[in-house]
This record gives sequence, structure tokens and C-alpha cells, in this order.
Amino acid sequence: MSHLGCALAWAMVALSSGHWSGWVLFGAGELVLGVSMGIGNANEMGYKQTITPDHLQGRMNATMRSINRAMIVVGAPLGGVLGDAIGLRTMLWVAAVGFLIVGGTLAGTPYRDARLDPAVGNRLR
Repeated sequence: MSHLGCALAWAMVALSSGHWSGWVLFGAGELVLGVSMGIGNANEMGYKQTITPDHLQGRMNATMRSINRAMIVVGAPLGGVLGDAIGLRTMLWVAAVGFLIVGGTLAGTPYRDARLDPAVGNRLR
């Protein structure tokens, strides 16, 4: 559900303006984003570590870090170019809708209801 919080946060940032009330909305959006990402990162890392066998932990972590860094290298310039081409506020709305799609998709999968099962060695059931 943290992805839905990120969608709300980016929508708040997109709605902000240069007026003092816009700055308050911007700050609130950044706060919601930070809390949402903090909650999501901890849950996602715990999920990945739980479903990955111990002998593959290093490989999984290295792969995830490599993919993450590669996406930053591709996504940051692409976001900048698109922001220049179609506008920064439009790109903020694209980010909000993207997080909304991801959050909605994950909400309909078993990922949302995953629980540890002590009977099988704390693996997910």
C-alpha cells in the first residue's frame, strides 16, 4: 500500500504552487513520500529476503542493486528530457499515475497477503 502513498505524494507535489499554501502542500507531499518510501522499502526488502534461499541472498542483493542503479542511469536523464519536452508538472502527474497503477496491481496479487509460516521454517505461506 506504500505505492498508493507515493501516488498521493506525487499528486500533492504536482498540485503545489509558488504561493505559501502551495509550499505547505509541497512540504506535506514530500513528508508523505518519505514515510511511504520508508514503509515500502522495509517491507519489500523483508519480502525479498524471506522468499530467497540463504545461499542466494548475495546474488539476489547484487542483482537488485545492479538493476536499481541501471534504472537510475536510464530514468534520470529520460525523466529530465521528458520533463523539458512535456512539462515538469505533467511528469509529476505521470509519476503519480505510475505509482497508482503499481499500487493497484500489487493490491490484487498474493504479495499483499503474504505471511510468515513458522510451521515451515518461517517461509512465506
